[in-house]
Amino acid sequence: MPAPSTGDPARRSRRFVPDAGTGGTADPADLCLVVAGRRLLGGAHGPLPSVADLPAETEWVPLGSLDGARVWATGLPSVDERLGDWHSWPALAGRLGEPLAALAGRAMQVITWRRTHRFCGACATELADVPGEHARRCPACELYVPMQLSPAVLTAITRTSTAGRPQLLLVRHTYGPTAIWALVAGFVEAGETLEDAVHREVAEEVGLDVHDVVYFGSQPWAMSGPGVVLAGFTARAATQAEPVVDGREIAEARWFDLDDLPAELPAAYSISRWLIEHQRTGRSDPQ
Repeated sequence: MPAPSTGDPARRSRRFVPDAGTGGTADPADLCLVVAGRRLLGGAHGPLPSVADLPAETEWVPLGSLDGARVWATGLPSVDERLGDWHSWPALAGRLGEPLAALAGRAMQVITWRRTHRFCGACATELADVPGEHARRCPACELYVPMQLSPAVLTAITRTSTAGRPQLLLVRHTYGPTAIWALVAGFVEAGETLEDAVHREVAEEVGLDVHDVVYFGSQPWAMSGPGVVLAGFTARAATQAEPVVDGREIAEARWFDLDDLPAELPAAYSISRWLIEHQRTGRSDPQ
């Protein structure tokens, strides 16, 4: 099924198409994303800055197009407070909604990848950009270095209680936003299918066997690093199944009735929240 939308018809009608095309130059009115470390620059006169807000000598990296207009990104060595207000990606994504949240995430991922992949891992020669791609090639040994994806899975696990009530398993992690009730998640290992990763992560983190594993949708997730894409699934557990936390990544796991979920849930722009709302309402759109 397609990834859920935000529920806002105006936002749903907007379309961001990623590409790394080399044609054309940045127009002063084009939107841009400015990245410094793990921070993004907010717009002074709109949700995002425009090319005209940055110095003329800025080096722009193409991200794609939004509603047919080119969008650009650039990286700075450090936060420059003179340019305006800076935000973390989660904070900015919460303000922007889709598709601008995904666009900001792509900027964070592309610029971070470029900063951390400057030299050849085989011979240490400085890498050169491959025109038209977010990739680099070594001019000495010809090693090709694409921007690679790191897939991760997250799973909305449900059961029917002994009283016949539909319930959802939520967990609290030992790291990150520890107050949030979230879903079981983890990275896919080499040689593993997405479905295999679901079974392994659920078994490792909460000690459960699940069945009826069904794909829900996906979302790029800049907060976890460059190239991370989350694949969401739904799954079922037995009526008597009780979680046993691993104590390393998961601090607490609990079944909640779907009509009595906690207030401390993931952000509305996240696929984790879309999955939770899908279980609660039966709709793919949380709004």
